[in-house]
Amino acid sequence: MNNPEELSNLRKQIDSLDLEIVTKIQERAKIASIIGEIKKAKGEPIYRPDREKEVYEKIKKLNKGPLPDTALTSIYRELMSATIAIEKGLNIAYLGPEGSFSHQAVRARFGMSIQSLQFPSIPEVFKSVETGKCDYGVVPIENSSEGLVNSTLDMLVNSELQIYSEIYIKISLYLLGFDSDLSKITKLYGIKIANSQCKNWVAANLPNCEIIETSSTAKAAQIVAEKKEGAAIASKIAGDIYGLNTIRENIEDLPNNSTRFLIIGRSQCLPTGKDKTSMVFSLSDKPGSLFLTLKPFYEKNINLSKIESRPTRRNSWQYNFFVDFNGHEKDPEINEIISEIRDRATFFRILGSYPAGEPLS
Repeated sequence: MNNPEELSNLRKQIDSLDLEIVTKIQERAKIASIIGEIKKAKGEPIYRPDREKEVYEKIKKLNKGPLPDTALTSIYRELMSATIAIEKGLNIAYLGPEGSFSHQAVRARFGMSIQSLQFPSIPEVFKSVETGKCDYGVVPIENSSEGLVNSTLDMLVNSELQIYSEIYIKISLYLLGFDSDLSKITKLYGIKIANSQCKNWVAANLPNCEIIETSSTAKAAQIVAEKKEGAAIASKIAGDIYGLNTIRENIEDLPNNSTRFLIIGRSQCLPTGKDKTSMVFSLSDKPGSLFLTLKPFYEKNINLSKIESRPTRRNSWQYNFFVDFNGHEKDPEINEIISEIRDRATFFRILGSYPAGEPLS
């Protein structure tokens, strides 16, 4: 490739392709804007995770390389993000501040062009969507090593909002601050679940450190940046945003740590053929009541991906059962099972039927 003329010709080909690509992108955006106007006139949601999933699957089938599927998916995510922005301009609520893992989940699902608003607590994220201030909210529901986020579970029971979609985000935790000498760090800031994910590392490396809980990992980074003291357990992006140095990286105790986030909204997503349904119910305290309630799933060979219990807070020693299973509420077979459970339950609610996300290994 030492021939200057050949290199010049290749660059001209790229210039020509760039012109074509930009033209086609703008043509696509114009058509998408027309579709957006039609959806708006019909009262249909602008953001459609079922359609989003369909686009990604189509792109993967069309991909012949050399770029991997992940690269093309990222490109199309930003294309759709920019298109949605000019269609309506969605507002997405998330557990802040900026740089939190919830914020990363917003970017991973909606791209960089969507407007997002930070809130200091999970209940406030729900409230912003319930009141119409935001179109959708992004909240953590469970971590692969530490389990469920109880605040989100409680809000799902008491809110009329629906789970609209889900996304899994890899969690890499960093020790951030200004002083690289661990012996000089006397205060450690972090959200409870992140602190727990790093407890062995902290015990071995910061045994005498005062641990101060914060509302999020990003808030921990923000506090350290403002106080100019201590260290934070947070994400790399939080360190970049708040001007902190990386003291140690990947301090989580277990590798392949990930968190599942929910996108909550005021409506339900249409079936895609690969869906998940979440529900919550409580039962009379009788022998075999839970077994009989879940038996139809076994009989119809439908996989239960999760079952958890949590106190109802209505009566002492009574529990809500949270269940995730494969399928959509609108599937006839699923609808039949749901009717049976509703008849047996003392309390019952469908939390949402939505496209199943891909867990990270």
